[in-house]
Amino acid sequence: MHHRTAAIGLLAILALAGCSTGTGTDSDSKPSPSPTSKSLAAEWTPKLQQAATADASVCNHVGDRSCATHLTGIMFAVSDVENAIAAGAGPGKYPQSTVEIEKINKASEAYNDHECLGDENADIAGSPCPDDAQTILSGAEALPLALTADEQ
Repeated sequence: MHHRTAAIGLLAILALAGCSTGTGTDSDSKPSPSPTSKSLAAEWTPKLQQAATADASVCNHVGDRSCATHLTGIMFAVSDVENAIAAGAGPGKYPQSTVEIEKINKASEAYNDHECLGDENADIAGSPCPDDAQTILSGAEALPLALTADEQ
């Protein structure tokens, strides 16, 4: 399954760089689908918001470890949402969320493929790295809206 590949890719890059993620999120937690309780939007919006919350300057330099660490935390939360959708009603019930998750996953893969972490040129004009990071950051903010829209 592809659901954790992007997050694991970022984590692997961080591990090779010799740093800890330190995101404060429990990356080993498994989503607990509970169809009898609250909606996925209600359950995951606070978790996505927590993962996305950081100092405004954390990704001013998208090649810095602090930015990659922040993006990794977001990717774990997005992966958990993706798993919760798959374990629950399935992607068919969450089409907008699924599209948003795919965008975020592609951006994470691109961030890895472009070798943004540690790249001193990651911020220069023409580098794809700022767009990759921005897609992950904005996707983390858009995903709760997509979940809510899908459930209406």
